[in-house]
Amino acid sequence: MYKEMKQTFQSELEQYAKANIIKKLEKQGLEYKLLETEEFESLVLDEIEILKTDSKKVGAGIGIGILISLVTGI
Repeated sequence: MYKEMKQTFQSELEQYAKANIIKKLEKQGLEYKLLETEEFESLVLDEIEILKTDSKKVGAGIGIGILISLVTGI
């Protein structure tokens, strides 16, 4: 079950990263279909790493917020 969840999460993350890259390229006036497959996949991998880093930062922020709430009693 864990393996399936991890695989589903990775698949969803990749789809989200692809959509983000396409939006970013369109915003710059570039057509993603004109890129070579390797270039596009490289951008997607970079976007996945950015998303993973951002999610770790958000998780850490939430954890610190909970800790402060517990310590201060608010």
